[in-house]
Amino acid sequence: MKKRFTALFTTICLAVSAVGLTGCGSQTSAEATSGMNAVCYAIAPTANSQGLNMNSPLVQDTIYDTILEYGYISVVVVDGDPEMVAADSYDIDAQYKKASKDKLKTDARAKATNLIAYMESQVANDAQVDYLEGLRMAVRSLSSLEGYDSKTIVVIGTGLSTQGTLNFQNNLLSVEPEAVLDQLEEKNEIPDFTGITVVWQQMGDVASPQEDLSQTQRKRLQEIWSGIVERGGGTFVYNDIMANPVDTETSYPAVDPVELPMETPIGFDETMFDTEDESILEEPVMLTEEQVSFVPDKSTYLNEEEAVAIIRPIADYLIEHEQITVLLAGTTAGDEDSDYTMTLSQERADAVRDTLIQFGVDESRIVTVGLGSSDPWHVYGAGYEGSIASGNRKVVLLDASSDTAKDILNE
Repeated sequence: MKKRFTALFTTICLAVSAVGLTGCGSQTSAEATSGMNAVCYAIAPTANSQGLNMNSPLVQDTIYDTILEYGYISVVVVDGDPEMVAADSYDIDAQYKKASKDKLKTDARAKATNLIAYMESQVANDAQVDYLEGLRMAVRSLSSLEGYDSKTIVVIGTGLSTQGTLNFQNNLLSVEPEAVLDQLEEKNEIPDFTGITVVWQQMGDVASPQEDLSQTQRKRLQEIWSGIVERGGGTFVYNDIMANPVDTETSYPAVDPVELPMETPIGFDETMFDTEDESILEEPVMLTEEQVSFVPDKSTYLNEEEAVAIIRPIADYLIEHEQITVLLAGTTAGDEDSDYTMTLSQERADAVRDTLIQFGVDESRIVTVGLGSSDPWHVYGAGYEGSIASGNRKVVLLDASSDTAKDILNE
């Protein structure tokens, strides 16, 4: 057994109502509901994340309340191979329920203290982190229970999976969340959260050597996880309680950092060139299949009239700004490169170059390269069908003097 399974202490009364839950601070407050609650803690005591804040009201108050109300608690440790390490009902015999309120409260407080100490002692045993599998295990720990008034999963961790189906090392934070959710749904990877509320604490609170997430990346991370829960029929609550790192000698297995894109590509919109701003190409511009599509496996435009209409304003802009030299980088779907994919991506970049030249752009100002699937914006694991795969087929327009363009040309 990877971690010792201890069916003891715990429980977190997340008295969940249609709007929120008690004991979780102003972010998620609501009137308490009576009755027993079933709660699963999914905690990620792993490297690359800030210390798990067990002093938050979400942890302290709700555990105490759940135990006091004779609820149920399970604990899942989320790492590369998630495991349920505790599961127990806190119901007691009727004769003991006749004790004084002070006695019952004292007992509940002692059990809550023991449980929190136990959770704080947990350490990831496996490198990497798989939050989706951890959630799946948490759902299983609650789904078969009967007689409980609410079922809640409390997740404490960054949400930045480095393993499994939802691996953020595959550049997923560069993709629109809806596209990621569509792919998960197509693969039947979304757990059934019917009747379950998921409350998430410390999402995105990473630590060195993991690079800090931008606000946009944090927002996308939250939208992906909330979308998973909601598409699975559950309710998602984001709890914005900060981490509370403490000095510890605990050593965690190394977790691979998720590489975050320095420059987030934007979709091409011809109106963006209706400006005198000469720094417009500081951001990469993607000519995706929605703007410039090609015949499958060829470098011929699928609809030449539409492609020309998209490329013409780019040519006009470049003619007006003669100091700019551009890099056109062609890319393909799939994750494996070959002579064929490298050649195809090169030929598609050349096709866009030829169109720019036809409109009067000096060919000496255009550099082209075929990257296959080895481009900085590639989303791995998307295959060849669907919206994410479609986004992997593109020609990217960059200022050739930009750091990203230089990195591409130097590789």
